[in-house]
Amino acid sequence: MRVRVFLADDHKILRESLVILLQQEKDLEVVGEAADGQEAVREILRLEPDIAILDISLPRLNGLDAAARLKRERPGTKIIILTMHKNEEFVARAYQLEVNGYVLKENALEELLDCIRTVQAGGIYLSSDITSTVVAGFVENFSQKKGKREVISVREREIVQLLAEGNSNKEIARSLNLSLKTVETHRANIMRKLGFKSITDLVLYAVRNHLIEP
Repeated sequence: MRVRVFLADDHKILRESLVILLQQEKDLEVVGEAADGQEAVREILRLEPDIAILDISLPRLNGLDAAARLKRERPGTKIIILTMHKNEEFVARAYQLEVNGYVLKENALEELLDCIRTVQAGGIYLSSDITSTVVAGFVENFSQKKGKREVISVREREIVQLLAEGNSNKEIARSLNLSLKTVETHRANIMRKLGFKSITDLVLYAVRNHLIEP
């Protein structure tokens, strides 16, 4: 039986190249693709693939927050993070979420197939450039480095990202299938928890915490 794989990346050329790579393997089947995090979660819940490959820097819902939702709602799907980020914070958050693989885009063509097979066999895969020292160093100090980003919930991070991307309250309510009042309440709670006075503060926070790219 072939391993059913879903791929989410907003860079179309890279996504198409990886689909071609995966489809050449007789034991793999690409069952779906997505260009943003919300579409990825929706389609993964519908298609129930064996493995989901998620870019971190997805629009509308970043890959790590998408992984958090999938771990709750579809724990049977194993998750591989595909990213350009070597930053300790990203590796440690992925570790905290218990994702199954972490591959750097610069190594994707060489490592992704090995990663998929390792993960499908029940193992954990880290890209060769993500050293054990980096992981151990951040995990050891993780509790000391918790900042404001940990104060808000996964749902609130989704809303922060959407606000920072320029969506209105009504657009967010429609996108997340929430009432306008609920979105307004979340927004007020976010501003209060983080001590922000303006949307500019929120956008700067989203950039600093890599929820959006500058």
